[in-house]
Amino acid sequence: MFASVYMSFLIMERQNTLNELSGYNMSWALSQGVSEFMRIESTLSALALPESGVSRDDARLRLDIMFGRLDTLENGATRDFIRKNAQRRAIFGELKNSLDRVEDFLSQGDASPQSLGKILATLAPLGSKLTALASVADQVAASNAAKYKDELQGLHLTFSGMAGGLIVCGLVLVALLLHHNRLLGRTHQRLRGLAADLQGTSNALQAQNDRFGAALDNMSQALCTFDKDERLVVCNHRFADLAGMSEDLRPGMPLAQLLARSGKAQQPSAFQEIYSHQATYVHERRKAAFVEAAGPEKWIAVAHEPLADGGWLATYEDVSERRRSEAQIAHMAHHDALTGLANRVLFQEELGRRFEAVGVHAANLVVCCVDLDGFKDVNDTLGHQVGDELLTMVAERLKAHIGSTEHVARLGGDEFAVLCTGPSDQVRSFARQLVAELSRPYFMGEQEITIGASIGIADYPGLASSPDELLKYADLALYQAKGEGKGRFRFFEEEMDERLQSRKALETDLRKALQHGEMEVHFQPLLDTASREICGYEALLRWTHRDRGPVSPAEFIPIAEDIGLIGTLGEWVLRQACAEAMNWPAHLSVSINLSPVQFRNPALINTIVGALAASGLPAERLELEITESVLLDPDERTTATLHQIKALGVAIAMDDFGTGYSSLASLRSFPFDKIKIDKSFVQELAVRPEALAVVRLIVGLGRDLGMATTAEGVETEEQLACLRTLGCTQVQGFLFARPMPARDLLRRRAPQLTERAIESADAGLEGPEEQALLLRRLVGAA
Repeated sequence: MFASVYMSFLIMERQNTLNELSGYNMSWALSQGVSEFMRIESTLSALALPESGVSRDDARLRLDIMFGRLDTLENGATRDFIRKNAQRRAIFGELKNSLDRVEDFLSQGDASPQSLGKILATLAPLGSKLTALASVADQVAASNAAKYKDELQGLHLTFSGMAGGLIVCGLVLVALLLHHNRLLGRTHQRLRGLAADLQGTSNALQAQNDRFGAALDNMSQALCTFDKDERLVVCNHRFADLAGMSEDLRPGMPLAQLLARSGKAQQPSAFQEIYSHQATYVHERRKAAFVEAAGPEKWIAVAHEPLADGGWLATYEDVSERRRSEAQIAHMAHHDALTGLANRVLFQEELGRRFEAVGVHAANLVVCCVDLDGFKDVNDTLGHQVGDELLTMVAERLKAHIGSTEHVARLGGDEFAVLCTGPSDQVRSFARQLVAELSRPYFMGEQEITIGASIGIADYPGLASSPDELLKYADLALYQAKGEGKGRFRFFEEEMDERLQSRKALETDLRKALQHGEMEVHFQPLLDTASREICGYEALLRWTHRDRGPVSPAEFIPIAEDIGLIGTLGEWVLRQACAEAMNWPAHLSVSINLSPVQFRNPALINTIVGALAASGLPAERLELEITESVLLDPDERTTATLHQIKALGVAIAMDDFGTGYSSLASLRSFPFDKIKIDKSFVQELAVRPEALAVVRLIVGLGRDLGMATTAEGVETEEQLACLRTLGCTQVQGFLFARPMPARDLLRRRAPQLTERAIESADAGLEGPEEQALLLRRLVGAA
C-alpha cells in the first residue's frame, strides 16, 4: 500500500515537473512577440514614405498578426509570468493601448502623416521594454529549466530504484517509466531547439547591426540624424571628422552641446560653419540641398531632410575637388592654354555683353585685331617651341599694356584681339603705342628676336550692326593694314567690305572657272644664251573671267591656295602642258611651277606619273619649278618627294632664287638642275650695282655647282647684253615674247624669234669690245 501510494506520488511529481518544463516556452513566445512588434513598427515607418510601396493593407495584416500574438501571450504559457508582476502587466496594457491606437489610425481613410508620426513616437519606447521583458523571460525560463531538470533527474533515479525493488510488482510500472522517459527526451529536444532559435535570433540581430555600422562608416558622405529634441541619434565617422569630434561624439548628445564643443580653439569646425546656414531649414522643417563653403578652397554639398517624428537627417559630401575640376574645365574652355589669355569663345561672349551695354552707358566700343608681322618666319626658321615662347612673351606685353577696363584675347595662331573704349584720337594713340611695344626686340637667353605687329580697328556705334560683324570689320581692317606693309594700323572703312565681297565673288567664280572653260595655259619661251635658240617653254596659267576679263595670276593664285583649289588647278596645268609639249620638237622642254601647297600633297608623285603616262612625254623633257619656301622647314617627307621626282628623270629648278631666307642652305640640301634668277634683280641690273653683284654671284654659284641659270624678266637690250657677258645659261622675258596660247606657238618660228631677240639685244653694240665695255662699266659701278 505504501509502495503504491509512494509510486503514485512519484508519478504525479514527475508529471507535474514535465508539465512545468513543457510550459516554459514563454521565452520563445515573448521573442516572437518582440519580432512581430518590430515588424509592425517597421511597416508603419515605411508607410510614412510614399515611395516605399507599403500600403495600409500591409500594415493592417501586421496589426492582426500582432493582436493574435498578444492573445497568445496573455492566455498561454506566459500568462502567469505576466500576471505575477505589476510592471509586466503595465507593459502589456500599454502595448494593447498602442495597438488600439494603430487600429484606429488604420481605420481612418485620410489620416495625416503627423498622426502616424505620433503613433510611431508612442510605439518607439515599447520596443526596448518588450525586448527587456523577453530577456527577463529568457532568464526565468533558463533558471526553471535547470531546476526542473535536476528535479526530474532526482525523481528518475528514485523511481528507477524503487522500480528495481518492485520489479515483481508489475510490468505496468516499467512501461509507465519508459513512457515518461520518452516525454523527457522530447522535452530536452524542445529545449535545445528553443536555445538554437534564440541564438540564431541573436546572431541575426548582431549581423544586422554590424552591416548597418559598416554601411554608415563606409559612406562617402558624412551622415547624422537628430530627434525632435535635437539629440544625436545616429552618425558615422565622417560626420565626427566634419564636426571635429572624432573621439567625444556619442549618440544622445544635444545639438547645442555638439556645436559648442565642435572645432578647435578660435577655429570653427566645418559643421559649425555649415549649420549656420542649415539651421533655417531645421527650424522651418524644410527639405533643402545646397553647397556651402567650409573654409578656404573647401565646399560641402548638404542634403537636409526633415523626418516624420520631428527630427531631421542630413548628409554632407566634400565636393571641393569636383568644384576645382569644374572651375578648371570652365577656365580651359574659355582661355588659351599657351598664353593664359581669353580665347575666342570668351572674347565673343565679352564682346556681346559690351555690345549690348553700349546704348546703356553711352560709350563707344572698339575692337582691335592684332596680328604679328614676321612670326611665321620665326616658326619656320627657329622652330615651333621658340614660336610658342615668343607668343607667351607677346601675351605678357599685351596684358601689361592694356588698362583694367580693356579685354585682351588670343583668337588663334599669332592673332590677338583687344576690346577697349575711347574716342578715335585716343584709340589711334593706343594702337600706335601697342605697335611700338610689340615691335621691341624679344630676348630669349642670348638670342634676340625682332617681329612687328599690324592692327585692324573697328568701333561701335558705326557700320557694324552685331558683335560678329564688328569683329569681322576689325579683321578686314587688319587685312588692309598688312597689305599696306608691316607695323601699321588701319581703321575699318566701308570700301574694305566691298573688297571682301569682291574677293568672295572671285572665290566662287574661281571654283567654276575650269568647268566654264575660262582657264588656259600660256607658254613663254626660254632662250639658250650661247646658241641663241629656243630651248623650251614655261607653262603659265591664265584666267579670262567671263565678266571681268583677264585676272592676274598674282590675284587668283593666292586665292586658289587659300581655298584648297590649287591642287586641282596644278594637276590640270601639268596634264595640259605635257600633252601640248608632245606637239613640239623633241629637243624642247616644258617648265611648270609647283605651288608649296601643291608640293605638300602626298599624291603629287602619282599626279606627275599620271600626266607623263597620259601624254607620253619623256620625263627628261619635263622641268618642275619650286620656291625656297618648300625647303624652309625640311623634313624627311620633303626630301623624299624631291628624290622621287628626281628618280623619275624630271628636272627640278629653284625658282625666284635670292628672295628667300636660306638660299645657300637650300642649294646644299638638294642637287637642283637649275637656278632661276628673280626678275627683281634682272630689272635693276642697269640702275643698281647691288643687283648686278647679286646676279654675278648667282651665275657664278650655278656654274661652280654645275647648275644651269635662267634670268627672268629680261625686257631691255642692255639687260640681255649684261646677262650674256656674265655667262647666264638661259634668258626669258618680254624682250623676246610674252606668254601666248598654245595655238599661237605654231605661227611663230623659233629661228625668227631668236634672231629678233638677238638683233634687239645687240642694237647699238657693234662688237664684243662694246659689250665688254658695257659690262665693265656696270661692274665698276657695283
